[in-house]
Amino acid sequence: MVGRRSRAAQRGFVVEQIRRGQGPIEARHGVPGRALAGQVLSYRGYRNERGGLARLRLVPSLRLNLDFSVGVRPWLADSGTVPAGAVYGMRSDPAMLVRSEGEGVLVELTPPGAYTLLGVPMWELANLVVDVADVLGPRAEQLVERLGETPGWRARLALLDNALAVRAEVGPRPAPQVVGAWHQLCRSDGHIPIAQLADEVGWTRRHLLTRFREQIGLTPKTVARVIRFQRALQLLQQPGIRPSVGGVAQVTGYSDQAHLTREFRALAGVTPARLTGA
Repeated sequence: MVGRRSRAAQRGFVVEQIRRGQGPIEARHGVPGRALAGQVLSYRGYRNERGGLARLRLVPSLRLNLDFSVGVRPWLADSGTVPAGAVYGMRSDPAMLVRSEGEGVLVELTPPGAYTLLGVPMWELANLVVDVADVLGPRAEQLVERLGETPGWRARLALLDNALAVRAEVGPRPAPQVVGAWHQLCRSDGHIPIAQLADEVGWTRRHLLTRFREQIGLTPKTVARVIRFQRALQLLQQPGIRPSVGGVAQVTGYSDQAHLTREFRALAGVTPARLTGA
């Protein structure tokens, strides 16, 4: 359970409650084709039988998600039903999602890849769950319908992969400086100063902030916070003997345990112990 919970947190979902329905909870995983390398991380088909329910906390992560639901749609606690085809933008604050009986496919995207595949300024999607048709147009509605009509996980995942590969051919490409800054932030675990980051890519700090937010969704400073949060969360969820919160704070760049706890409350809405089920 710890391993599954950790992987879900990396996708931006933390399971708070599971109620099994009249049948098994099913999951199927798929690998994207070569045309989508660096853009699509994975496909995950899911099914929850009648009477089942999953209560999920949305937390900041380094991924965007496309969610195509078949059957009963999930809903957000503060804003109602989620569209059958939904884009989950980069987050810097929490939200609660409830998924009932039904099935669907979750697509994990890298932020630079999402810019190419979705073709809109990423800041427009930040902290939102948006109808995929509002982003991709009427063809997205047709794709949602075809997924519902297509039997079998393999055929559904192939349908999605082909549709996204077409988008990848025509979508805008993020600037090399933005991609470089993104990778630098990730490699440094969010510790590289933003001024140094701007110097290394050859842009002013203001220009980096504007372009980065356009093509990633959040500012470099906020992404650095998310990286440190995710790193701390993964350490606190690792199997076996878990490190103390104070120890994790020290190795992930927080000034002390109180600082880490404040960040967890700000980004995830709860304490580290509550989020990790410790």
